[in-house]
Amino acid sequence: FLGYIDKIGVAYNDPTIASGYGAYIAAPLLRDAFEANPKMSLAEAEKKIDECMKVLYYRDARSLNKYEVAIVTKDGTMIKSPIVSETNWEVAHMIK
Repeated sequence: FLGYIDKIGVAYNDPTIASGYGAYIAAPLLRDAFEANPKMSLAEAEKKIDECMKVLYYRDARSLNKYEVAIVTKDGTMIKSPIVSETNWEVAHMIK
């Protein structure tokens, strides 16, 4: 079960969840990845999360490329921290 509830009581469950800015940018990417491969491995899921975090980092000028991931399974929980996404700003000189 994966669910979401906000401060005004809007609640839903879904196979993929994102909040804040991620609900607009990352949720569609996660949804597409889940529909293409609903039985993805943990490594595949972590790779897709890293791709989403890179997109969010590139789109927000006031963010960092560091984040944490909490993994919850029937065997327990684990927090991976800090994870640093590799970035590439070589094309930045072309943006005006």
